[in-house]
Amino acid sequence: MRSKPLFIFAVVLSLLSATGCKPSPESLMAAVKADNTAEVIKLIGKGADANSRTSPNGWSALHYAAMNGNAEIVKALLKAGADPNYAGAKDGKAGSALAKPYSLALGMTDLVCEYNQPSDREAKLREAGLDDPVLLKSVKDPKAVEHYQDVVGLLINITKE
Repeated sequence: MRSKPLFIFAVVLSLLSATGCKPSPESLMAAVKADNTAEVIKLIGKGADANSRTSPNGWSALHYAAMNGNAEIVKALLKAGADPNYAGAKDGKAGSALAKPYSLALGMTDLVCEYNQPSDREAKLREAGLDDPVLLKSVKDPKAVEHYQDVVGLLINITKE
């Protein structure tokens, strides 16, 4: 009689370990901030919340993907249900300008178009306190303008729907 409950417990435990647990919002945010496309797609496939945020009023994963100019991550997040109209403050700090992912991508497009040299772009970002290594790397990419324009295109199409 005692073996039946143990058997059921073992089966349930094996099913849980086989399917895995839902990834934490922090793990998705870390992968997006690191611009790790493969990891983001993997975490979304495991059920990570596409609307993960840095804090209750902070930027979403979509904000960081847009800021990094990563169209693949933007597509994956939108497909998984990320809200393109959510306006959050960077790290949820009071007094920070509220922004939607589209506004960020558009601003980044303007920045990479306005400054012809990657070093000028980097200096402008550092001036604004945006000295994140992934962001600095993305604006140095020779195809930065194309990447940001792709992201803007994706976000403008989804926000019109």
